[in-house]
Amino acid sequence: MKTKKYGLMMLTFFIAAIYPLSLFTASHDLTAHVSDRTGLLITLLTDSAGSKGFLITLTLLVLSLYRFKPSRTEWLKKLSMLGLLLVIGFASKTGLKLMTESPRPYTELLAAEQLIEHPEAFYQLDTTQQANVIRQISEKVSDWRTRHWQGEKDYSFPSGHTIFVAICLAFFGGLMLQKQCYFSAFMLWSWGVGVAYTRLWLGMHRIEDLIGSVVFVAIVFSLIPAFQITQKMPFISLTAK
Repeated sequence: MKTKKYGLMMLTFFIAAIYPLSLFTASHDLTAHVSDRTGLLITLLTDSAGSKGFLITLTLLVLSLYRFKPSRTEWLKKLSMLGLLLVIGFASKTGLKLMTESPRPYTELLAAEQLIEHPEAFYQLDTTQQANVIRQISEKVSDWRTRHWQGEKDYSFPSGHTIFVAICLAFFGGLMLQKQCYFSAFMLWSWGVGVAYTRLWLGMHRIEDLIGSVVFVAIVFSLIPAFQITQKMPFISLTAK
């Protein structure tokens, strides 16, 4: 459990940062104009933790472990733990969505525009009908938002993007903190907060979806087998001399 405390610390810092995001996104109008620069930045950030880019992000983070110069046994222990986290996280996400059946926030706008009777009615439509409803709202909503709505028509809770981010923070961020690589940990944390912000900005999730996802990962992370790093690595560190 001692080695896991660093990962849990990263998750605590993450929750502390994403909670205030609700204050900044609560006033966001989903029908507001979006500049191409903003839209592109939001898309790149959110895709880095989504189906289009999470493998690239994961590969880069795994390659960063080479700096630890682990033995074959240590590699197996670390990668087994990471693999277990990912399998449990993604498998549980699908099950939890079906259990909670929480409508995504953007369906509230669809209901307000009288394109559907109520948010839950969106999920009573087939895929073609859902796509057509989103195309109708595209007259008022920027394509930078609706393109994501078209790609994710499932339920809102939990956030798969946030589950992936939380796993990365707990696993990789925990290693960075453990080895006093504070700059690396901060950059990873900043990326995670950025992804969380995009999920709220896009109208894909509510703040409780994000926090619930992080808490879920924290529980899973606490229960699975731990690992130990024995060799010191040259990560960028900001420790005082």
